[in-house]
Amino acid sequence: MVNDRSSVLIGIIKYMATSRVVKMATILNLELCALSHYLSIIIPAYNEARRLPRTLSETISFLEVQSFTSEIIVVTDGSTDETVAVAESFASRFSDLRVISFAGNKGKGFSVKTGMLAARAKYRLFMDADYAVPVQTVLTLLESVKDGFDIVIGSRAMADSVILVQQGFIRRQLTKVFSVLQDATLGLPFEDTQCGFKLFTAAAAELYFPQVTFDCAYFDAELLYVAHNAGARIAQVPITWQHDHETRLPIGMKRSIDLARKMFAIPRIHAHLGQSAARQLENVSR
Repeated sequence: MVNDRSSVLIGIIKYMATSRVVKMATILNLELCALSHYLSIIIPAYNEARRLPRTLSETISFLEVQSFTSEIIVVTDGSTDETVAVAESFASRFSDLRVISFAGNKGKGFSVKTGMLAARAKYRLFMDADYAVPVQTVLTLLESVKDGFDIVIGSRAMADSVILVQQGFIRRQLTKVFSVLQDATLGLPFEDTQCGFKLFTAAAAELYFPQVTFDCAYFDAELLYVAHNAGARIAQVPITWQHDHETRLPIGMKRSIDLARKMFAIPRIHAHLGQSAARQLENVSR
């Protein structure tokens, strides 16, 4: 009898050490997230004291009239203005607002990843602090993700998109050249990888964001490369968009060289990618 009990105990320990238990724990964690909120909105904000009030006000007004539960997460890294104070001042209006603040500036990619992994909702959107895309657009993205997609991205390049305020001429031309080069290098079927309005299921966010190595604003391309090559189901939707000339992403030779270097590095960094990640996402989503 003692030996039988010992065998059972050893068997249980071995079972708990398997990846299946890890997957079950992940599923349980995601289910708890879904019980907490339906939608998380992550807003990366670096020195956004001027633009953030409008973005938060519009976002809160939108969420207050929705039937689903939601939360807002503002992530600010190294802001030297009043971004933190501004963001925290809206907590009295919207109780499910959190501010995550870091002392040093680590980059937009780091902020978005931090917010995505701290989120507690079934669906997780990140949107830029400049309010370039109206928050109501998330309803369109939610319809797509409910059709079975893991990730839904807003795209300025689609025929039905409406561009209210264009970027400057030089920026537009550089973007076109870079897009051609990026397409040849990464082979992504998305003309617009950099639009700051993307929605993820909790499972997709938990699986793909930890694999992103870039903390900068070019994290989008790396993230989409990882997800696409792992077999994720990704949809594009047209948006209404307007450029804010107070951009945090200056153009210039130094930045162009840096982006090109990172672009060429992505296939090498993620050379191991295959369908195993897609199967992992499927298991976690069940």
